[in-house]
Amino acid sequence: MDQGWAALLGAAFGALFGGGAAITAAWLGRSGMKMQAQAMIRQASWQADAAHEQWRRQVLRDACIEYVEAARLDVHATRRYHGLVMFNQQGMPRDPEQIFQRYHARGMRLQRAALVLELEGSHEVREATQKVLDAARAIPPLNERLRDNYPEAQEKTQHMWEAIDEFVRVARTHLTGG
Repeated sequence: MDQGWAALLGAAFGALFGGGAAITAAWLGRSGMKMQAQAMIRQASWQADAAHEQWRRQVLRDACIEYVEAARLDVHATRRYHGLVMFNQQGMPRDPEQIFQRYHARGMRLQRAALVLELEGSHEVREATQKVLDAARAIPPLNERLRDNYPEAQEKTQHMWEAIDEFVRVARTHLTGG
């Protein structure tokens, strides 16, 4: 074989195999980059989901704290009101309108705090929230004419404390994932 033809044939095989190797390397590189991009997208999605879940847990935690505080203040306001009605305690405001406004404001705060829990809470949290609201509504009214309700009101107030304690237990379990 002539040297010219051998060189030409060698160059053709070299170009063919070199080009094929380059195409294969480019395809493998593209495939690797595609897998890397997909992994980065999955990672970003997981991080976004984790951040959203953390945000929801924080909103729920804050709502639980507000709810427990509002519920406890409601019980304290109820007991102060009952003490005023039953025992005519000194140092307490005697203006019935002022007493009613304070008492009503505590109940409204409890209702507002329950709204977030109804929207964001799990089934168990919503049930515990409703038990506290039901216990608050079950406390009979007291005034100068309805003094006979005092023993029942004290018992129902204790039921509300128990409902609050149960809510705290449920909320803690839900928030800690345990």
